[in-house]
Amino acid sequence: MLVKLPLVAAAAFATAATAAAVPATDDVALMKKNIIQRLERRASNGMVKRNSLTTGADDATILNFALTLEHLENTYYSEALAKFSAADFEAAGYTGLYPLLEQVAADEASHVGFLTAALKAAGVTPVEACKYSFPYTDVTSFLGLTQVIEGVGVSAYLGAAGDISEADYVTAAGSILTVEARHNAFVRFLNNYTPFPAAYDTPQSATNVVTIVTPFFTSCPEGSAPTIKGKSGLNVTTTEFTLGGDLQVTPANASAVPAGTTVYCGFASGLNAAFTAWNDGTCKIPTENITIGQTYVVVTTGPSLEDKYTLAGPAIIDTTPKNSSVTIPAPAGAASMSMSMSSASASGSAAAASAAPAGLAATNAAVSGKQMAGAAGLFAALVGGLAVLL
Repeated sequence: MLVKLPLVAAAAFATAATAAAVPATDDVALMKKNIIQRLERRASNGMVKRNSLTTGADDATILNFALTLEHLENTYYSEALAKFSAADFEAAGYTGLYPLLEQVAADEASHVGFLTAALKAAGVTPVEACKYSFPYTDVTSFLGLTQVIEGVGVSAYLGAAGDISEADYVTAAGSILTVEARHNAFVRFLNNYTPFPAAYDTPQSATNVVTIVTPFFTSCPEGSAPTIKGKSGLNVTTTEFTLGGDLQVTPANASAVPAGTTVYCGFASGLNAAFTAWNDGTCKIPTENITIGQTYVVVTTGPSLEDKYTLAGPAIIDTTPKNSSVTIPAPAGAASMSMSMSSASASGSAAAASAAPAGLAATNAAVSGKQMAGAAGLFAALVGGLAVLL
């Protein structure tokens, strides 16, 4: 059973990326300064409080959720770059990568500063950073998890795009989204995956984004925890994902699926959706409407991907085939360099997925089932579903 995924998803906002070398918030570029000044002038009119017609969430809620997740990414990169040195990356085979990751980290810090200033300008109290726990253990597993987090960030911003009322916020979000997509493409390339696996990215609702990222949270300052509630997590035990093959997927909370209910696995891929019957923990990965790249899987009473029908999930799978090597000519006077890139097309045609980039599988084995922030099983929902990516 196949249906089209709506172009406008529910309110979501997450992660970020813009140019590095951005001045401090007090000395931001002219365009950002103008946006903040306009918000200050409009704050008295309460424009930031206008509700989205599709979700009922106001811009302040959406932007603060964005900031919540920007804080997460900012901490994610800063902690990793403190944990691993340039020599650690070189020992893992990534010569010259460390300065580029420093640039990504600077992007994330800039987004935190910008969203914080924008919320204050609109008369809204910005959320603070929380404490987090991330399941990487080495450079390889860090890069594997980074691919997932960056992909979720793209999906979250895209999901929020149609739900923001204030035009200036739409511009700011779009500016972050496009750079976030560049981050994701770059990290996919580093992990030997095609940087552009499909013609369309996949929007996700705020509820789905919360379900994915909640396991990273260990504690938050009062008033800074995500106010949007997620669903039960999904445990995925399949490690190789093949179009048309079986997918072993069960809710972390067994009571999430009422007895006697007709249940589907819903697959969100690009702007398409597909559904197959779920029977006691097993469903088929569809052969149509599924492109290669990051795909989100929910258990639903649908067939629908709307939050109100979702019982558990999403988990994340990636059906991207293994890659072939591409050699890139070096600049004049420099040694030649070689990187890997997928030879598969982004047309969505069939290929069986290889077991993910080496790295996250080990992470999954080490931390599967870990509970964070009192959310039993949510961590397994993330890591279990991501084993293919490492």
